[in-house]
Amino acid sequence: MLAQSLRHKDALGRYKLIKEKHDIQEHFLRPEDGRLAPLTVQGVENTVGYGNVLTGSRTWGFKGESERRIPVIMRLSLEGQFRNQGFYDPILYRDWRYPKVSRNRYEGQNENGYEEGKGQHGPRDLEARAISRPITTTYGNSSGTKNENDGILARHFGPRYLCFVTGSNDRSGAGFKTCGVSDWIKDHGEHAYNGFVFLSYTRHQFCVDSEGEIYDPKRWTTLSDEQKENLVPIAKRDRQALLKQGVEAARSANRVAFWVDFECIRDIDTQPESTAENTANSKSDDVYRICDIVRAAYSMVILVGPSLQSKIQGTPETYSQAITIMWLQAYGDRLWTLPEILLCPSERRIKLHFYGKLGPPEELAKRDFPARAVWKDADRVRELIDHYESTIHLSPLELVSIALECLAERNTQKFREGDIAYALMGLLRRRPITNDKDSSFEAFARLSLANVNDALLERLICMQPLRRGAPWYEIEDAFGARLWDIEPRCQVAGIVDDQAVTLDGAFGASIQWDRMDQVAFFKRPTTARTFAKIALRTMPGYLFAGIVMVAIVASLLQQTQGLGAGMQGLLAVGIVFLVPGAIVFLLAPYLIFELYRGEFWSTQAMFIGIEGVPANLGWVERHLFGLNQGRLKWSIAGSTLSQHKLSTYDECEALPPKESTPASNLASGGKKYYANGEERPFTLIDTYTRTATVFYAVRPPTALIVCGQEGGMQRAVLCSYDWRRGTFSREAVVRVKTIVLERMFRVDRFRFALNRKIWKKHPESLDSTSETGLSNVQ
Repeated sequence: MLAQSLRHKDALGRYKLIKEKHDIQEHFLRPEDGRLAPLTVQGVENTVGYGNVLTGSRTWGFKGESERRIPVIMRLSLEGQFRNQGFYDPILYRDWRYPKVSRNRYEGQNENGYEEGKGQHGPRDLEARAISRPITTTYGNSSGTKNENDGILARHFGPRYLCFVTGSNDRSGAGFKTCGVSDWIKDHGEHAYNGFVFLSYTRHQFCVDSEGEIYDPKRWTTLSDEQKENLVPIAKRDRQALLKQGVEAARSANRVAFWVDFECIRDIDTQPESTAENTANSKSDDVYRICDIVRAAYSMVILVGPSLQSKIQGTPETYSQAITIMWLQAYGDRLWTLPEILLCPSERRIKLHFYGKLGPPEELAKRDFPARAVWKDADRVRELIDHYESTIHLSPLELVSIALECLAERNTQKFREGDIAYALMGLLRRRPITNDKDSSFEAFARLSLANVNDALLERLICMQPLRRGAPWYEIEDAFGARLWDIEPRCQVAGIVDDQAVTLDGAFGASIQWDRMDQVAFFKRPTTARTFAKIALRTMPGYLFAGIVMVAIVASLLQQTQGLGAGMQGLLAVGIVFLVPGAIVFLLAPYLIFELYRGEFWSTQAMFIGIEGVPANLGWVERHLFGLNQGRLKWSIAGSTLSQHKLSTYDECEALPPKESTPASNLASGGKKYYANGEERPFTLIDTYTRTATVFYAVRPPTALIVCGQEGGMQRAVLCSYDWRRGTFSREAVVRVKTIVLERMFRVDRFRFALNRKIWKKHPESLDSTSETGLSNVQ
């Protein structure tokens, strides 16, 4: 029985069938013809500063050190051959498939049926351009749908439902009535509506679930049946306490209503629903529009109290001055409470109620709240508050970067994978419609597409994470740059899946791993070099002609006693040819040295990869340029391992890379063996700028793609090629000189992933086939 094969389609439309037993091997796109080929890597077994490295568990071929080839016969060209007109090897790639979401709807799979399906949500529609569900009231929403002019979701002017305070208390002890704002205004007149108070709390301290939600087998899975039974009265008391506090807050502020999530967030059928923190089953888009409700509020009231866990255990915490700090920290540690603090009205102080405390509430200015709550990121939250109070102005990128850092540090019960992106979305003007099926990365990618001017994702791609496998929202850069420091050189054109996007407009080049070719170079044509080149190239002809002539004369001299005039002339010519030829032959080593030494005016641009770190760059330079003259240098700031110093002539001098390992391997010191999936050192040689850069990666990157610029250098993403998905996956980020762009081709639109997907079993390729017997399909 023939083994199963997987099929790959290259840039020219050719198919290559790969048998199942070879599918775990690393492959790359060969720059000569664009075909998919197995990857073979040259390496250095004896590395400097990294121990005697024996790198095993490779999924690529390893050939060890390249041998120094000494030609027996001198070649005609001593400088190597230029290729690609001196440019780097191109990346021959083409994406043949549809993305899940396209930036331009005409590029989507359903472009022909767009008009017929207009107004309906499709799996490949960009939700930022989709028609949202109609809203029955005209008060809460400006138009009830998205903005057709720019494709963003319309903002709400206010809440659709409110708890309106009544003159008498109902059976629950709270005098209010929940109804639609438009209906209440119709009954009482618009002049009677004077705003509402926003009631904020956290579910970490208050349970507002109904009895049916508590006994839902999909929820509260960590509680026993007895604990669930005890939780029912706790939830009832917490709901009554919150509603009572809302009524008192509205009357104290002389407002007609208050807003609390579990009463005022409702579906089309007007059934109460909880917010994103308080329910996992809400179907209303209003869940993620609470930011608009907070903006429209007259004032905000916060109720904090003992943790829900202490209530379930039967030992609720009692109020004391010392416990208030813990309660406030628990309140601020939740994901959804931070946007409420940032967006609440600044002209009125926040009223802070402590559960069990008698007397009036504590009143705080919004700017003082982070310090009062002793939040660990109070300094960053204060910057955001200053921005929303208009005391300082943050740029859009600064706002997103700082807000994302703060949100990523907070905890929340996960209701959607994209909750962090959706919480960030509330702080921005352009917001896509939420999608239950989106992963965290997809939600952020949609947000980046909606806020195209900020190029959030394009900048994030160019950052080097502090640790391997870090989630996308950890935006700390190993080089110390921030989002606003990076200027993108590419554009996200679509979303592929939960890990990948489509990029367009980037420059890139292939990396050669299997050998070190003689690099072509160009030197200034001095008189000495010109003479040496002519002499070396003509010397074999003169020497051979002289030897032949002298041999002819010598043979004739043995047959005759004397030389005639003709033979004497032939001998003279032979000597004239032989003597200079012999002199050039004897001087050949010096003449060759004269040709090779000195600086290059230009070289053939190539990226060459080596597994390991060379103990001496002179060894590499002799392979590439024929002579070690110290032209090849370590990069000054190419990677996080690069280092430099001030020389005696007040110049910046490059030093060998740091003798260190990634954070995950610090304890191991000199590493002796690298397991599969573990980072290992690689060296990237750039023959155009004549620099060497050491970096760590799990797999040998086969492509260098320039996606941005920062600090006077280009941010180059080193990518391996996942042929199963047709995706370039980020292995590392290095910094290269800007002049490399002069020798690079642009890369056709390509698929890019921040991390390589780990296949637990063989994936079903879009181009998979059961046909076998051929290695290539033309």
